[in-house]
This record gives sequence, C-alpha cells and structure tokens, in this order.
Amino acid sequence: MSNSQMKDLFSQAMRLNMKYYSGLFDVTKDYLGALRDLAEQGAAKASAPASGPRAQPAAPAIQPLILAAAAGKDATASFAVTNNTGQQVAADPEVSDSLKAAGVVAEPAGRMVAHGEDVVFTLKGRPTSKMKLDQDVHGTVSVRPFGDREIPVVLRRLRAPAKTKAKTS
Repeated sequence: MSNSQMKDLFSQAMRLNMKYYSGLFDVTKDYLGALRDLAEQGAAKASAPASGPRAQPAAPAIQPLILAAAAGKDATASFAVTNNTGQQVAADPEVSDSLKAAGVVAEPAGRMVAHGEDVVFTLKGRPTSKMKLDQDVHGTVSVRPFGDREIPVVLRRLRAPAKTKAKTS
C-alpha cells in the first residue's frame, strides 16, 4: 500500500468518525432536551395546587388465614394485632357464623390489652369427615376494638396422608 493510499484511507476513517460522533452528539442533545422538557412539566404539575381532596391510599389487601388439615386433625393459624386505641381494652376476636358452624374458635378471648401492646390470636379448627375434599368453608375473623378490618379465613379438609406399609425382612 502506497503512502497516498494510506493517507486517503486515514482521511476517510477520520471523516467517518467525525460524522459518527456528530450524529451521536445530535441524538444526545435531542434526548437531553426532551428530558429537560419532561422535568419542567413534572415540576409545573408538582407546584400546581391539587384539584379537589386527595384520596386516602387504599389499605393493603389482607391475605387469608388458611386452616387446612385432614379430617379429624387440628388446623391452626395465628395473627397479631396492636392496640392503637389509646386505652386498655378487652380483645375479643369475633369469628363469622360460617366458621363457627364449622367449629372454628379464636383464642385467647376477652384478654385485656394495654395501649401499644401487641397480642397474638390463634384460630383453631378441625375439619370433619363430612366436609368434602377441597371444598372450603369461607369466613372472617375480626377484633372489633382494634378496627373494623376483617381477616379472611379458609377452612379446608385435606386428603389424609397415605399410610406406608411396613417393610418385611
């Protein structure tokens, strides 16, 4: 390759690099300009007075407590609440009628709870052989002095574990 061909090749490479970086600069400049416009629009919206009252955020969804066991076996689940009422109150969990009919009880009942104190309640149930497999009994439990939120509860009868045969030697 001759010296003049090397110069031409080098010159073309430099021109292509300049075009590439010029184009990259233009794209970057456009992007940053659009980003600045978005930031200015957001700042204008944030400084504008809100129209109407702001809605309170929704309370998070409460996951259900699952009481699941084979027929005749105990099923338990626990939940905790905090007394934020500002006074000492009797904490008495209320189980819905559908769960009461299925024999579900909540313990401890009638316990005095001081302000700021946490208390753990346990739900106990025992699926019966009359319950169909995988047919749930739905209900709720709540502790009224601590608010009106109800915790969903599901009582389910599971299939009894298969009995293992003893090995003979």
